[in-house]
Amino acid sequence: MKYHQLVFLTLLLALAGCGQKNEIKPQRKDIVDAVFGSGHIENTNQYTIMANAEGFVRAAYVAEGDTVKAGQLLFRLSNEVQQTQVANAVTNLNYAKANAQQGSPQITQLKIQIAQAKQKLLVDSANYQRYARLVKTQAVSTSDFENFRLNYQSSRSSLNVLQKNLADLQRNLNLSVANAEAQYRIQHENNQYYSLSSTGPGVVMNVSKKVGDYVRKGDAIALLGMGNIIVKLDIAEDDIGRIKLGQRVLIALNSDKDKTYDAGITKIYPAFNSTSQSFIAEATFKAAPQNVLNGTQLQANIIIGEKKNALVIPSYSLFNDDYVMIGKQKRKVSVGIRTLEWTEITAGLNEGDVLTLPKQQ
Repeated sequence: MKYHQLVFLTLLLALAGCGQKNEIKPQRKDIVDAVFGSGHIENTNQYTIMANAEGFVRAAYVAEGDTVKAGQLLFRLSNEVQQTQVANAVTNLNYAKANAQQGSPQITQLKIQIAQAKQKLLVDSANYQRYARLVKTQAVSTSDFENFRLNYQSSRSSLNVLQKNLADLQRNLNLSVANAEAQYRIQHENNQYYSLSSTGPGVVMNVSKKVGDYVRKGDAIALLGMGNIIVKLDIAEDDIGRIKLGQRVLIALNSDKDKTYDAGITKIYPAFNSTSQSFIAEATFKAAPQNVLNGTQLQANIIIGEKKNALVIPSYSLFNDDYVMIGKQKRKVSVGIRTLEWTEITAGLNEGDVLTLPKQQ
């Protein structure tokens, strides 16, 4: 487990002996248990502008340090092929709409055929009704009557077929319009992928691509941040279980190592970060440093526990983590804060006790 101390933590003095080199007495001193973490500065709501399509960067409308509004156009990618697809989609949509109009050639032709079929049906219906009366008086032959009846039925069937064909045609043409509109929307939305805009107000922290660069889908183009600054800390896997919300953090910026800043743990990420090979925690400054730049590297000590005027012994004088030697006798003790160098004794020893130290290799 790591217990590295930053320069801003008070170094514990070397313990003085009490006569024999293999004997020592407990003593009083301040003790601090801390977990070390490295990290960097970020802005809250920081996000990356990424390419949603492949192409060349044709235009950049912002530079590092610029303040942007929500929805502001930042970059434009080359989209000649996509523009052609949009134009084709518009042409297909207009063609489909023209065919679906009531005056279109296809619909007009069917309507003319329907009008002719209606006229023929009127004539055949009149002849059928007249011959139906005449056959009852035997004024016409039965065969003549059957011919006019069949003509009437054929005309009525033909009209029904034509009317159904018109309904089917109109339905298919309307469906073609709907499909063309959907294709246009898809191509139009795809075309928007070549225009990259901000999702919210903020400041351009970094621009990683310049005009003329070729980008692939998913490539980072710029980094934007908005809101207050936060600290992102990388915590070792062995230490993450000791980190809790609200713990005090002492931070030294790599750009100003002579000064320390007070912060507190505000967020602990639940999953291991494969990129940094660590767990991630966030801390917020009590009083943020002035003019600190995004990405500034830092060192931090997360205070796990601390005690003033604690009764301590050297950590190496413990046996099996909870025993010490008084002369040749083992004595069980209770321990509190432990560091690599010192261990707090909460019960089992007094300041006047003389401990026998283990032989050091």
